Amino acid sequence: MRTKWIAAIAAAVVVGSVAVVLVQSGGQTPAERTLTGCVRIGSGPAVFVLRGASAAAAEAPDQASGQQLPEDYLLVSIPPAVSLETLVNHRVAVTGAASDPGVGPAPPTGANAAEKAMRRIAVKSVKEIAQNCAAR
Repeated sequence: MRTKWIAAIAAAVVVGSVAVVLVQSGGQTPAERTLTGCVRIGSGPAVFVLRGASAAAAEAPDQASGQQLPEDYLLVSIPPAVSLETLVNHRVAVTGAASDPGVGPAPPTGANAAEKAMRRIAVKSVKEIAQNCAAR
């Protein structure tokens, strides 16, 4: 009987956590996106930011005319196979689930308050576009 109660409580916690994330994100799970921008080192050794990020024209056709303003994204949930250290100051395309600040995976250890207040993208993959940030 005690085991059933513990299992029921654990299930309720999981369901509650999912509900909180869905409410914080407007009831929708974060959509996977591909954003291009420049990888910059953040405030700590494991903190990386995608500066000047914008969606590809195919992803945002209504904004292909250049009306979209670039944003900065905190890179979170970086897979071990992705080595961002080698891509600092390179232009990249990052694919992952984008979310608003405070929603989704926690920021990396060492992130400062400004970085925690950024939009986030949970990294699934990274593709180098250019070896410098000036290239478009």
